[in-house]
Amino acid sequence: MSDPADAAAPVFDDGPLPLITSEPFESLAPEWAELHRSVPHALPFSHPVWHAAWLRHCGAGAFPVYLALRSPAEGEGEAPLVGVIPLDVGGAVPRFLGDPDLSDHSGALIVEGQEGGAAAALIEWLMEDLSPGFQAWGLPDAGRLRPALLAAAARYGWTASEEPEAVTPTVELPDTWDGYVAALPKKYRHELRRKLRNLERAGDVEFASATAVGEVAEVVEGLLVMMRDSREDKAAFLTPEREAFFRDLATGLGERGLARIATLTFEGRPAARIFALEGGGATMLYNSGFDPSLSQLAVGLLSKALLVRDAIERGRSAVDFLRGTEPYKRHLGGQPRDIVTVRLSGV
Repeated sequence: MSDPADAAAPVFDDGPLPLITSEPFESLAPEWAELHRSVPHALPFSHPVWHAAWLRHCGAGAFPVYLALRSPAEGEGEAPLVGVIPLDVGGAVPRFLGDPDLSDHSGALIVEGQEGGAAAALIEWLMEDLSPGFQAWGLPDAGRLRPALLAAAARYGWTASEEPEAVTPTVELPDTWDGYVAALPKKYRHELRRKLRNLERAGDVEFASATAVGEVAEVVEGLLVMMRDSREDKAAFLTPEREAFFRDLATGLGERGLARIATLTFEGRPAARIFALEGGGATMLYNSGFDPSLSQLAVGLLSKALLVRDAIERGRSAVDFLRGTEPYKRHLGGQPRDIVTVRLSGV
């Protein structure tokens, strides 16, 4: 490995490298949550509530370490937090903390403009820890952290490789529902309109979101039932641990405005439900289920279309359908965005 001390003090983005230290979760979490509130592009996957819920229910084999990145303060006072990188150091090489089966993006939270310094500080920390490498999963190909890690690896003489990990189809939202529908390919536009007409002619339809803590805690049980009933693979996916994670996550994120459970109601009965996340100006479709007895009315697809309409009405900039290439994501206008894994190796 090259020794960063042999080089001049590196400067990235707007200043010198941030200070990087491992800090206990309990003492870091309040400041971390405040940083999350202040970062416009922050996603729920990088909130301390997400990591706490995952570790509590699904992270029995993990060895978590929380790296705090701080920009040296001018004068007296504590250095301000500019990033948090949660790691799992229990494997052959450290990796971002979490599970790609449950977290669609990595949990790293970094103030925009600090990614270069954060990547370099991370590699310096890994070198001091004598780590042979690093696995950075869940990185948006178009994001700023991916190229920052590649550049930092080159600086310190580490090797880096990339591999495709997943696709997250996303639709950029116009100002109006009519504008959104008009922009769909002709075939899908006509099909959506036809199915919406059929549903509305069949009976009374409502679409509403639960956001308050008590509401979310109540409807999450109905969501889990629909997930199990609507698809066999989802029933197999929902182990007791993951069900507990969903309950904990919905309540914890819901009370912070980072999650909602939307329900399509037909003739007074729940027909479909969606666990949606909120962050970075976008609404994200985390998981969903529907009543199979109403499948002839396409309530699964239409609940997602109505989620798009709701997002437009609330002024959201995009709907991210998250990981997966299910056909409905393309039918509803989702354009693929790549998620990659970057693997770093020391020398």
